[in-house]
Amino acid sequence: MSKKCSHEDSRLTCSECDAPICSNCLVQCPVGFRCKTCVGANSKPPQSPVAIVVKAFGASFLVGLIAGWLIPLMAIPYISCFICFFMGIYAGRWLAQHLSRSLGAKTAPTVVFGLLIGMSLGPLHIIPLAIFSSLTGSVLSPGSSIFHGLNDVVSLVFDPVCFFAGVLRPTLWGEY
Repeated sequence: MSKKCSHEDSRLTCSECDAPICSNCLVQCPVGFRCKTCVGANSKPPQSPVAIVVKAFGASFLVGLIAGWLIPLMAIPYISCFICFFMGIYAGRWLAQHLSRSLGAKTAPTVVFGLLIGMSLGPLHIIPLAIFSSLTGSVLSPGSSIFHGLNDVVSLVFDPVCFFAGVLRPTLWGEY
């Protein structure tokens, strides 16, 4: 607790220790006014908004890169989607702990683009080409239907989408 300010009578108090402070002694912080004693104890300088976005993008990129290499290894029919979803929830919880809440509206695009770019650097980068070839093959080849091509597309995309939804649940919607 800091000493009482003797400069003048004031109604201002420190937002951390509730000690009275005057306009000459206060330090303006993101959470309100603090006394110099409390600011000295928490001498961690505030990060710039660019640094916060870069840190969030880097963490999202790392999660996406790891998932981009792990998801193709899980080729268990009917079960891999659940594994990917729960793996996404745990990755999203880790990511939510490392994200700064001061991002505000920039949280969603930062997390989404970080995940997409990270996932695209693994073996999942062939998904758009595989979707195109599957759909054109089902339309152009005789005896094959469009439903066969759509079934192939769903089987390619379902596990990454389940992981993506699992990550977004704790990071963007705040559900732990």
